Amino acid sequence: MGESWVPQPVTTSSSVLLWAALLCLAPVVKSNEPPKALLTLEPPWINLLREDNVTLKCEGFQTPGHESIDWFHNGSAMSFHQDSYTIPAVNLKDSGEYQCRTEQTSLSNPVQVQVTSDWLLLQVESLVFMEGDSTTLRCHSWKNKLLHKVTYYHNDKALKYAYECFDYVIPQMNYTHDGSYYCVGHMGHNIHTSKIVMITVQGGKSSVMKGLIIALVLVVVIAVIAAAALYYYKRHKTTASDPEALGSTVVESSVSYSLLKHTDTPEEEESGRRNYQSYQ
Repeated sequence: MGESWVPQPVTTSSSVLLWAALLCLAPVVKSNEPPKALLTLEPPWINLLREDNVTLKCEGFQTPGHESIDWFHNGSAMSFHQDSYTIPAVNLKDSGEYQCRTEQTSLSNPVQVQVTSDWLLLQVESLVFMEGDSTTLRCHSWKNKLLHKVTYYHNDKALKYAYECFDYVIPQMNYTHDGSYYCVGHMGHNIHTSKIVMITVQGGKSSVMKGLIIALVLVVVIAVIAAAALYYYKRHKTTASDPEALGSTVVESSVSYSLLKHTDTPEEEESGRRNYQSYQ
C-alpha cells in the first residue's frame, strides 16, 4: 500500500519568504506620466535679500507655436505664461515655493525661494546636496554695497579670508561639508555677520555606513527565516511520512505515564498499610 500524501502546514516563516520572493520577482511598472519640467534660477541663489533681482526659467519640451507655461506660487496659479519670469526687485511677499509646467511636461519639482531683510547674507544654490556635487557660496551685501575683509565660516571654523569679497567654491561635496555656514564682512567701518545657513550632504560616509548595517541586518534576518522554515518543513515531512514512529511515540508515552502512576505492587501497598496501623 502506497504512502498517502499528507498536506504540509504553511508556517509564518514560509509565508514571509513567499511574499519576499514575489516582491523581488514582480515586474517593474513603467510610468506613463510625462517628464517633469525643470525650474531653474538665474542667478542660482535660493536665498535673496530684499530688492535683489532674480529670473525663474521653466525648461521642458514644447510643441512649436505652443509657448504657454503654467506657473504656480505657493500652490496658486499665476497669471504669467512665458517660459521665464523675472522679478526685478524681490520683496518678502515673493518668498515661497515655485513650480511650473509646459503642455508636454508635468509639474516641476518645487523650488523654495527665501527673501530676507538684512545687511549681509550667505547665498547658497541649495540646502541639500549629494556627495560629489559642486557648489559655490556667496557672501552678499544689501544692494551690493562695497564689502571687504570677508571671512567664511563652517561649523564656527574659519574657511577663507579675503580682503575683497570673493565667492567660496566647493568643487566636490562630501560628508565633511555637512553643517552650518555663515560669513562675516566689513561694510564701511561696520562689521556685519550673516545668519547661519544649514547645508546637508546626502550619500556621505555616515549614509554609506547606515546602508551597510541595514543590508547586513537584512541578510541575517533572511538567513534566520530561511533556516527556521527549512527546519519546520523537515520536521513536518518526517512526522507525516513515518506514522509508525508517531504511533510508537504515543505508546511509549502511555507506558511511561502508567509506570509513573502505578509504581507500587499490591503487596507493597498492603505492607505499607500494616506498618502505618502498627505505628498508630
